[in-house]
Amino acid sequence: MIRNTILAWYEKQLEKAPSGQHLLMVVNSRLETVSYDMPALDGKASRAASCLKASGCEKGDRVLISMRETIPVWSFFWGALKLGAVPCVLFPGLGPGGLEVRLNAADACFFVTDADPAKIDGKLSFPETLKKVIVSGHACENPLFSEWKENDWEPLTQRAEVDPEDDAFIVFTSGTTGTPKPVLHRHGIAEAVVRSMENILHAKQDDVYWCTAHPAWITGTVYGILGPMLCGIPSIQYEGNFHAKRWMPILHHQKVSLWYTAPTALRALMREEPSFFADFDFTALKQIYSIGEPLGAAVFHWAGEIFSQPVYDTWFQTECGTIRIANQPGQKIIPGWMGKAVDDTIVVIEEQSGQSGSGRLCLKTGFSSMFKAYYKMPDAFSRKTANGLYETGDLASADENGFLHFDGRADDVINTSGHLVGPVEVEQVLNAAPEVEAAAVVAEPDDLCFEVPAAYIILKKGQEWSRQLETALKVAVNTGVSAYAVPKHFYIVSELPLTPSGKINRRALRKG
Repeated sequence: MIRNTILAWYEKQLEKAPSGQHLLMVVNSRLETVSYDMPALDGKASRAASCLKASGCEKGDRVLISMRETIPVWSFFWGALKLGAVPCVLFPGLGPGGLEVRLNAADACFFVTDADPAKIDGKLSFPETLKKVIVSGHACENPLFSEWKENDWEPLTQRAEVDPEDDAFIVFTSGTTGTPKPVLHRHGIAEAVVRSMENILHAKQDDVYWCTAHPAWITGTVYGILGPMLCGIPSIQYEGNFHAKRWMPILHHQKVSLWYTAPTALRALMREEPSFFADFDFTALKQIYSIGEPLGAAVFHWAGEIFSQPVYDTWFQTECGTIRIANQPGQKIIPGWMGKAVDDTIVVIEEQSGQSGSGRLCLKTGFSSMFKAYYKMPDAFSRKTANGLYETGDLASADENGFLHFDGRADDVINTSGHLVGPVEVEQVLNAAPEVEAAAVVAEPDDLCFEVPAAYIILKKGQEWSRQLETALKVAVNTGVSAYAVPKHFYIVSELPLTPSGKINRRALRKG
């Protein structure tokens, strides 16, 4: 019986993985592919572990990783795990403000990046816990910084002893309070990850698997990095941005058989002429799954025609760890519905007054991949898991057969192309502008991204709206939070609706 930790499952695959068998194929934006077997990947991780250990990394230390290329991310993610440290992948597109918030929220002990040190040194306020900034590709003068050169390090031969309840990794999500929440998962998630890969995604050893999610998402961490490695499934990582003329050749040339992607990507593909897809062979494609936002019926039917395969919608959240609701092969699919509870999930819908049939989607706590904590936020964890129920923040309804339908959000979080944006974090940046009296940010429906941030602005007396001011506010949000948090639309208003307690009534501002 395998001890249920990430490292134990990893070691099992490493022991049986033959040298020369491709496990990871990294494709860049020019569609050039570099392939790695598991011994090669393990060697890179062991060198990263040596670097971290020599820098003072200990069990439980938080290692935050922000890099553009796949292999260094994988090296330091697995290298940190080998030491019993706690890796966390960040989006490399985060602005300095958003980056600083996350480094401090996680009490980062190490920050691994490929950014120019001149853009970091003296520009960020690091937490007191920080031991070292490890920079790839740049020489550094500040003793807090050290340059990463893989070949300078010998592989570390030992690994830490970890228990199922030990801290394993962190993934950030956003809420309504303005502070991104560091979601902490435990090593005991490993078996649930393997079960979901095998029993829900139906991944097999002879598959070529492609999860398109960035590793900073929970989907990218669990189903892009952990899942294929713990199951020994050959997988693809694409390093470029989305473009139909790159994604479709990857499906074609790599003979992808199992594709886990997002409705946003499928909606973008729908904009192409049907004749565009005639140049590609999708016969290797056996199963398509989607995650991140609701899969509409129109997208479901379109994808079935183009790829000759149904798309199986799945649902889970950063706090859930693994897929909790899904449509699956061999079962009835209701287009536009989420599917049924899977694995050890027990769904509870808490009906709201006056809304018979639809209510707050909750899960009974104790499922095997449930998060361990919000790091340093015990009160938030208690509120989220009160009365033995994990409160998802989603609204849902169920039919008599247990099929679940997503009915919207119960809170103000904005889901834009799968990125969760907390409105308060954006409002704080907008309110800091000297021209702005007050700002409110809400979700607005969007044909491509599902939702986009929209800002309602009260200008200070004597100020006028202009294209220059709009650009300045967008730059401020991009710098202070991230590119995906930048409002797509700005509306200038004379007042903002307030609740009886004096808070912004965002629901009164929502459209659609």
